[in-house]
Amino acid sequence: MRRSAVPAVRIPVAVAVLTLAATACGSEGTRALTPAEDVPAVDAVHRASAAPTDAPTDVPAPKAAPPAVLLPAGSARRTVSPRIAPGTGQTVGVGQPLAVVFKGQKVDKTLRAGIEGSLKVTTTGSGGPLTGAWHWAEAKGDTLVHFRPRTYWPSGTRVTLDARLARVKLADGTAADRDRKVSFAVGDSMVNKVDLAAHTLTVVRNGEVARVIPVSGGEERFKTREGIKTILAKDGRVIMDSRTIGIPRDSPDGYYDPYDWSMRETVSGEYIHAAPDNAASFGKENVSHGCIGMSDSDAKWLYGQSRVGDVVEVTGTTGKPMDHFGNGYGDWNLTWEQWLAGSELGEQPTA
Repeated sequence: MRRSAVPAVRIPVAVAVLTLAATACGSEGTRALTPAEDVPAVDAVHRASAAPTDAPTDVPAPKAAPPAVLLPAGSARRTVSPRIAPGTGQTVGVGQPLAVVFKGQKVDKTLRAGIEGSLKVTTTGSGGPLTGAWHWAEAKGDTLVHFRPRTYWPSGTRVTLDARLARVKLADGTAADRDRKVSFAVGDSMVNKVDLAAHTLTVVRNGEVARVIPVSGGEERFKTREGIKTILAKDGRVIMDSRTIGIPRDSPDGYYDPYDWSMRETVSGEYIHAAPDNAASFGKENVSHGCIGMSDSDAKWLYGQSRVGDVVEVTGTTGKPMDHFGNGYGDWNLTWEQWLAGSELGEQPTA
């Protein structure tokens, strides 16, 4: 059988408030689970270049932050606890954005500049002081704001967020509940370059090609999304069920089988995983339901090399482009100018 698909199994703490899908590769259906990433905006998607290395041409100067509006103690009718990812003490890949999610809350746009100014990011380590920017989005009643540099985080960077949000007004009668401080590390650079026209996955670790893996991606009816994604979760063995994309198990295309060394890329259910039933197609043709399949030995090796936040750059498919938000971390599919357009204060130093 030519199979590839997935219901969610478990979710890492590395990601903050995601709605994951109990679905197969390429499916759009979702159901709410426990915290994972954010549930970001449903703005128009954008076909990305292979990597976010475009140099800014006319970057606006950073704006001075106005003071955040504080509600008097005890006066808020509603308080919201912001959810933040990654969590303190975690080590993530170079593609992991810093995410703050106001779950179930629409944040007044006139208050966002003051809120953004209350989110102080500092970096140390081999990456040294950087510049980066926040970007606001909305989806399904949530408001989120993500921070990223212009290009992927330098390996060895330590990132600290000091979120001074206690009593900060989010909307009429609503405030954030408390201050938060998190610190996380950026591990080795792992960029997986998937070319589905050539049917290969090239693993670039710390700037050097570590392995070129023959793969098979989504077939004509279930094309793999093109663009930049990140590893959302390392789920190990996952039961993949064709019913989650509307295919009965007893149909010629049906399946209900375990797949090993599975790493999730999208909320809608695209994975990288071992797919021994597609072995004849590796390096030759795309036959899956949207996932990227490979041999057991290659999948086991890649799983051992990988962590949440590692980059997956997919080219060579005519599938839909990766969503900017709402289907995993598609942040890197925005050019730097587009990213800054969603910021209230613009590019900011992290010293």
